Amino acid sequence: MSQDLDRRHFLTTVAAGTAAVAVTQDAEAQRRTPATAPAVDFAATRPAGFTPLSRPGQIVRVNKPGSLRPGGLFPKPEDARAMVNRAVIELSGRADLASAWRAFIHPTDRVAIKVNGLGLRNMASNKEVVEAIAEGLVAAGVPTANIVVYDQWDSFLRSTRVSTRGLPSGVRMVSHNGTALAPETRVASGRTQYARALIDATAVIGVPLIKDHSLCGFTGALKNMTHGSIKNPEAFHRHLCSPQIAELYNHDAIKSRMRLHIMDGFKAVYHGGPRDNPEHRVALECVLASTDPVALDRVGADIVDQLRVAHRMGTLEARGLPPRYIDVAGTMGLGVSDRTRIQTRIVAI
Repeated sequence: MSQDLDRRHFLTTVAAGTAAVAVTQDAEAQRRTPATAPAVDFAATRPAGFTPLSRPGQIVRVNKPGSLRPGGLFPKPEDARAMVNRAVIELSGRADLASAWRAFIHPTDRVAIKVNGLGLRNMASNKEVVEAIAEGLVAAGVPTANIVVYDQWDSFLRSTRVSTRGLPSGVRMVSHNGTALAPETRVASGRTQYARALIDATAVIGVPLIKDHSLCGFTGALKNMTHGSIKNPEAFHRHLCSPQIAELYNHDAIKSRMRLHIMDGFKAVYHGGPRDNPEHRVALECVLASTDPVALDRVGADIVDQLRVAHRMGTLEARGLPPRYIDVAGTMGLGVSDRTRIQTRIVAI
């Protein structure tokens, strides 16, 4: 009797111990799995043997008075094309358009052109600029099937007036609409998902604008790429969007793909942005090109401040909206934020 009790006690103890070990092992396996599961690699792979041209702190600004059509809203197509082409050639240091574009883009690249239509039709990336960029890529040997124009929402993309009819045949247009997204990832400020159109590309050309912004002071090259390329931009708006803009741009999803920014400076909004504000919109009639988004944003923010002062308004700093993220991006190595180290070459045509 005593032996039977001892045997049953032994078997019960062993069974309980085995179950406890199994539960512990299962919990340990679950704890380890997320850490040991292969992480998504968001970095783009460049074409073998190709190193795109990078010119930190260098900007080319092309001016052409009279390049806007009567009414002052949209550029003349032939002028926009000439200005974009000249900016790319001058920045590259190459002799012709095809070789100039090939300094930044390889013929086997898959290229995404990120436009900005948030300001709606009268203050969006102009189709004349976008068409000139697409034509330059084709001249460099990029197949049209490997070129896509994208923005956040369908309505934003329509605001640019870009259409497949005006683009080289085969160039696509897409919006991520908060659904066409890559797997979730994170930066220090929070979690997000980047646009699939961005991730599918190996190279990106940004087409930012010159506008003040009610939440971060200024919106240009950096913010065009960040908040328009993610699922939840509203989650990255606190504290003047700083350091969020810099962190989002510093993620491999963007940083590893950026080749060039062509800033559409035909018009600027110096107050009331980022939407269009006709009362505070002025004609600049220029195009700026740079591989350095930080330098470009420093110069763009200074233009906004100069316009504000000229119209008897306080600077962005005085208004309580200093674009601090520009300096943060500089400290992260994303470009040059120090004005004394930025060189802007002005070309008049």
